[in-house]
This record gives sequence, structure tokens and C-alpha cells, in this order.
Amino acid sequence: MFFLLMALLFNSLAVWSQDAVFNLAGKVVTIPRLGSKQPLSQHPRFEGFIQKKFNRPGDFFGPNCYNTSLILSGALSPNDIRYVSPEEFNEVLKTNFIQVNSPEYKDVIVFDAKRSRGHSAFYLGDNLIFHKKSFGTYYHYRVTEIKNAGIVEENEWVPGINDDSSSQMNWPELGTLPLEYYRLKNSNRPKLDPRFDKLIRKLEQLVVLDARSWAFGRKWGMTGEYLLEDFLVYARSLKTDKYTEGVLISLKDQIFIMLEEVYFKSSHSPSRVLEELCIPEHKEQLFDLLRDFGTLLKLDSKKIQIVLEKLSGQDKERCQLRPLQELLK
Repeated sequence: MFFLLMALLFNSLAVWSQDAVFNLAGKVVTIPRLGSKQPLSQHPRFEGFIQKKFNRPGDFFGPNCYNTSLILSGALSPNDIRYVSPEEFNEVLKTNFIQVNSPEYKDVIVFDAKRSRGHSAFYLGDNLIFHKKSFGTYYHYRVTEIKNAGIVEENEWVPGINDDSSSQMNWPELGTLPLEYYRLKNSNRPKLDPRFDKLIRKLEQLVVLDARSWAFGRKWGMTGEYLLEDFLVYARSLKTDKYTEGVLISLKDQIFIMLEEVYFKSSHSPSRVLEELCIPEHKEQLFDLLRDFGTLLKLDSKKIQIVLEKLSGQDKERCQLRPLQELLK
């Protein structure tokens, strides 16, 4: 009896740990499990971004399901790997997509569509999706069935009890909740508020470039996070449009996520980290951005320089000065 039970257990584990085999557009494909060294099957629908990212974890904290599905659908460039907020995602859906009744290859699927719009994925066809579960770097880019979108896979990282990053993705019923399907109609990105267009594009380019470095805080620091927080408040006060607001939320949150995960969840004490990150070690980039903000506000160079010196000389253990508020005084 003992040997029979052991044999049954071994067989069940073997089945559970096998790579998955599916039929996709008339061709049999193998989807290797997490941790497998087996390559993803060659298939025209897997070329490019999918082959490059499959079974890899995030390169840094931030890129999420919305970012992944928008890149694969063609609404974002493959180089625009960053956090995408629900607000930005919804505005892109409104501007660049049409809702359809049933999915086809290249469509975006929105899960829990009637309530939280809590997840999105790129549709490969035959009930298969390509997705990244959430913004945590530990989540891998995967191919799975729609019904298994929120199920924890074998060897998949699961947040601990004290880890609040992406814990919502242990959500086994996700694939059975209401779905909506969106098809790209226009790949031109929505227009930003012309008052802020040039500055936001510059911010986005720098954030996307710097987020790939674990030394992110040395270029942005807490002062950089404060700047994006106050920029969002300022843009709202001037009644900016929802898309511009959504992009600012995305960039603000990407900075927050990187600083929080890389610096404040490390072994350093929060007070010491705050002191080290208040003004970034390589402050030239941030101060150049602050000069751009000063120009946007039509301030003279003398006023801008006074603010930069005040920021540099503040009590870094407290780090309370808000750069945009200082410029607006």
C-alpha cells in the first residue's frame, strides 16, 4: 500500500510539473513551466517581445499587466517598459481601442471588467494569453490559459505576509470573472496637454531610462518623487485632461515604486535612507528638470537658483522641502 501511494504521488507530481502543450492557430506549442530550461515553441505569434520576455521576471519594479498588454497590442512602443497606471490605461483604451464582443488575436482582454478592471492581458488566440501578473519584479512574463490568469503557478513567487507589493495577484477566480475585449484602431498615442507636453515627454524618457538601474535613487531621490507628486497636483489645478493626468500618475508611481522597493525595503533604517536620498547624489539631472519647471512657470534664473540652493541646504534627515512648491512661492 505504501509503495502504491508513493507511486500515485510521484505520478501526480510529474503531471503537475510537466510543460503545458496547446494548439495555437493550428500548430502544437509547448509552454514551459516556471523554472524550466525548455524553450518556448517557435511560433509566428510568439516572435519579438514575447520570445524575449517569456519566463523572465521583471527587469525592475514597475512594468505591469497594463504595460505588457499595451506594448503587445501596438499602443505602446516595446521600449516604453514602465509602470502604467489604471488611469492611463483606461484613457488609452478610450482613445486607441474599440470594444468588441469576442476576442481575436492581438486584442487586449480586461479581467474583472465590471468592477476593478484589475488585470489585463494580450490575447494569443485559442484561449491563450500572454501577460505579466503585476508590477513586482518577481513576477514572470508568462503564457497561460484565460481561466488560469490569476492562479499561482508551480515555482511562482508568492508575496509574504509582510510584503504588500502585488499581493492582489493571488486571485484564483480572476479568469472566471467578467471579461471585456478591446481591439486597437489607432496606434498614435493620445495627445498630452500642450502646456506640459515637452516636459512630460522628457520626464518619461528619463524615468524609462533610469528605472533600469538599481541606482535609481541617486538620480531622483525623494526630491524627485516630491516633484512628480506636486506636478500632478499643479496640473489638476489647471484642469488638465484625463490622459495627461493618467501619464503623470504613472510616472509618479513608477518613481515611488522604485524608491520604496529598492531603498526603503532594504536592511537600511528608513531614517538613514531618507537622509541619503533626500537630494540625489547625482543631482544635475534633477536640478536641470527643476530649471525646466522654472521656465514653465516663467521664473527668472535668479529665483530658480535660490530655490536650488535652498533645496541643497535643507535638513536632509527631515527632507521636507517640496521643490515645485518652493518655485511657486
